[in-house]
Amino acid sequence: MSRPSLLEDLPENEPWPPIPPDAELGALEVEMPELAVSRHAMIYRIKGQPSKVFKLHSEYRENQLQKVAGDCVIPVCGKVIAKPKIGNGSLHVYGFTIDLASPLSAPGTVQPSQRSSIMHQMIRIVERLHTKHIIHGDVKLENMLLDNQSLVRLCDFGEARFIDEDECIWRGSSAMHFESPNRLRRAQQSGREPPPPTVEDDLYGLGLSIWQLYTGETPHGDVAGDDVELRERQQKRETVDVTAVQDSEARGIITSLLRMGGARI
Repeated sequence: MSRPSLLEDLPENEPWPPIPPDAELGALEVEMPELAVSRHAMIYRIKGQPSKVFKLHSEYRENQLQKVAGDCVIPVCGKVIAKPKIGNGSLHVYGFTIDLASPLSAPGTVQPSQRSSIMHQMIRIVERLHTKHIIHGDVKLENMLLDNQSLVRLCDFGEARFIDEDECIWRGSSAMHFESPNRLRRAQQSGREPPPPTVEDDLYGLGLSIWQLYTGETPHGDVAGDDVELRERQQKRETVDVTAVQDSEARGIITSLLRMGGARI
């Protein structure tokens, strides 16, 4: 496992060796290959602990945002700590153990009869995150998890930002297939690609996520790998085919959310 680019120093009175549920990095046995990989973290199954996973962080900022997000994310079980053999010997947090959860995008996670209930949970979790003054920045179905109590939680805060912070602080990226037409317009106006995400970008991503929940299709999957075609579609403010969703309530909600991001429907 690679060394994170940014580490969280612990106070001088932090116990060593760690006291459970905290764990020592060198003593933690993980299964290979990784369970999941994002731009900012890697997830590993832990040998002998089938209900837990180890999230190896690569960004201290993501951890701070998730702390503020509170119950919008999967709760942390314990810190994974290491003590470097060189330098001043300060303890560092390399990641966390968390409960295993199922991505909503995984086949079989959500049954057709559960879609309406899950949809409303998805809406509430994103709205609750915004009340905590956080923009997720990468709202998509694969970044939504179902915990062991069947509650929807968010993950992967690598592109997140605080609503009221200076936009210059944000140095993230974006998933083009989930970018709103309004975000593309802001990029053209500012010359910054991509521009920092906004609340409306989260809501647009939420609309696409609900559409994927109901259709089982990846948004704009018909132009996968063709960035030029996708950009042309966004320039025209075109989006997914909302008529593919048969449920009238869900279709209305999706339409409203996509329009918030600038889509013409």
